Amino acid sequence: MVLRFVLGLLAIFCLVGCEKHSGEAVVLTKEHIAAAPPISKTSPAGSPASPNEISTSAGELRPIGDHEITVDGYVMKPEVRGTSRDPRALKDEQWRVKVRMIHDGRTFNVQAEQGQFDKLKRGDLVQLRYRLGKYTKIVWGAEIDETKK
Repeated sequence: MVLRFVLGLLAIFCLVGCEKHSGEAVVLTKEHIAAAPPISKTSPAGSPASPNEISTSAGELRPIGDHEITVDGYVMKPEVRGTSRDPRALKDEQWRVKVRMIHDGRTFNVQAEQGQFDKLKRGDLVQLRYRLGKYTKIVWGAEIDETKK
């Protein structure tokens, strides 16, 4: 009960601590990430670590290998990127569009609908609505309003 209250209070502070903004942005890249496979509830507790993890069992960081890439702060093998084994994969498919704001050069990812994603090309201008943290200046809840050709 207390946990629900604290989480609700945290959500309220996050919404109050954000300002609504809108503006034009340029599409830099598009990326589709397949849905992650369902997690098996019968997997043993001592199962080996995923090859995408960058920390050792002692919690120490290890260097990135020769055949690994870093994407959005995650380390992975290039052939895993965009598949259901991508560490960024969720239970649903994702259509992500990386944009750069015209007025301040800020770059961030926007979750798009599949129809929007299919229509967009690199270099397209889009109108965005997003929330910007008052204190952290982090972009929250960005969405594409319209595409400008």
